[in-house]
Amino acid sequence: MRSLSRAAAVIVVQLTLLAAMPAAGHHGWSGNAGEISVTGELVTALSLAGPHGTMQVRDAEGRVWDITLAPAPRTHRAGLREDTIPTGAQVTVEGERNADAARHEIKVRRVTHGDRHYDVYPPPRG
Repeated sequence: MRSLSRAAAVIVVQLTLLAAMPAAGHHGWSGNAGEISVTGELVTALSLAGPHGTMQVRDAEGRVWDITLAPAPRTHRAGLREDTIPTGAQVTVEGERNADAARHEIKVRRVTHGDRHYDVYPPPRG
């Protein structure tokens, strides 16, 4: 009987740890510092292969920005798909830049291409 209780306790602990794993992997917005808007050329096409959509944009000064979008299902629901914006197109991305100023990285709320807006995250509450 005692070994059955012990086995049940081990299973409960393992299930609890397993359930907590996705939450531990989510990075949220805490590593960002301030709103930014960047307009430039799409140099790496949108990818929805990872946990978040990604792409790269080169600004007028030649800096290449790593763009992090919402998770793939949310980005897709916003109307932004891997073939929506061709490489070389002008885009504007709006969101929050990385808190480390040496990193050219933006977690994006909105992507604009032509006259079309893709809101992948809702605007911040004020």
